[in-house]
Amino acid sequence: MGNIIYQKPTSALLFTSWRSSLLLVLVSLLTLTTSCSDDDDTGHEPMLKGKISSYNEFGAAMLDFTEEDMTKAGFTLGDVISITIDGKEIVMPYYDGFYTRNGEYLCVAYPTYPSICFTANNVGLPEELTGLEGHAVTVRMKEKGGKLDVQTALSMRYVNDRSEYPTHSDAMFANARAVSAGNIASGILHRSSSPFCNDINRAYYVSAYLESEKVKTVLNLADTEENMLTYDMPPYSRTLWEGGNVILCPLKADPTADDYNNRLIAALKELPSHPAPYVVHCMEGKDRTGYVCALLEGLCGATYEEMVADYLITYNNYYQITPEENGDICNALVSLRLNPCLMYYAGIDDEAQLPNVDYAEAFSNYLLSHGMSSQQINELIQALTVD
Repeated sequence: MGNIIYQKPTSALLFTSWRSSLLLVLVSLLTLTTSCSDDDDTGHEPMLKGKISSYNEFGAAMLDFTEEDMTKAGFTLGDVISITIDGKEIVMPYYDGFYTRNGEYLCVAYPTYPSICFTANNVGLPEELTGLEGHAVTVRMKEKGGKLDVQTALSMRYVNDRSEYPTHSDAMFANARAVSAGNIASGILHRSSSPFCNDINRAYYVSAYLESEKVKTVLNLADTEENMLTYDMPPYSRTLWEGGNVILCPLKADPTADDYNNRLIAALKELPSHPAPYVVHCMEGKDRTGYVCALLEGLCGATYEEMVADYLITYNNYYQITPEENGDICNALVSLRLNPCLMYYAGIDDEAQLPNVDYAEAFSNYLLSHGMSSQQINELIQALTVD
């Protein structure tokens, strides 16, 4: 007998084919569902999982991964990300410094920190986000490069080698200049980097500038007396210090802090009793100096545009950027640094209203509310506006 070849009935063949197709569909659906799961980290969008390892002394949550881990996962500085912990999602920028306003969340790859942290700038995390060591954290992308302009603006670095600024005058390199906004008299008020501490290699250039402008009184926003005794000062700077013509007013760069206001008001009360011309400085002559000079400018009738223009000169002096060529960077600097200070001094909450403020009146009210009398304010204005 010949070989008998068994052949399945047609209906059985159809059933087998249908069952195989159904199985393929189910596998595909299962794969798709798994790839879309919130718990999966194999998707195309950047995502990184870890946990809170500790909290630092400033109330920031330290995570158990590094900037290198963030980079490998697809995140870069200037991205807008979200951090999810215990089901709570918080959206924030990712920077290498503390580049937000006070109280705003941010994720930071700070150069001297051993790992990534997240916090609310200058105030630390709220109570519900503290004490969560060991809790899982998931980082996801929200907007690629969404805050790159801020990252670029506030992470800029300058050098301290005079030869690297061939087109700058010595005064520009020293960030030293006269303040002329509003009704401030010509040559009465100046601003600069430090004429005493030479850590950024500018003190001797500043001192030469002050001598050439015959500056007689210094409002020092950086140093305590203990600091001053340690400096090897340039000759003219030492003359000012030993002559009792330096008002020490060491400030942190937070104009909303009580300590800042108490120290500043005391110094401004004293300033008119000293001879002009005056100079205001901190270490770089950038933020603390910028805030105090803006206050004096506005008090003497300067417009918002004048204060912004003066503030941004510093960034040309250090970083060689201008509003004309680097508009996005300059806008970010003003919005993140100068504007919050002006809003606090002016007592307003809406940044859009800054160009419309009567600064002479608003800043006078600020000084009154912080302990200066009308007579003391008038004496300060007179000292700055009478040639």
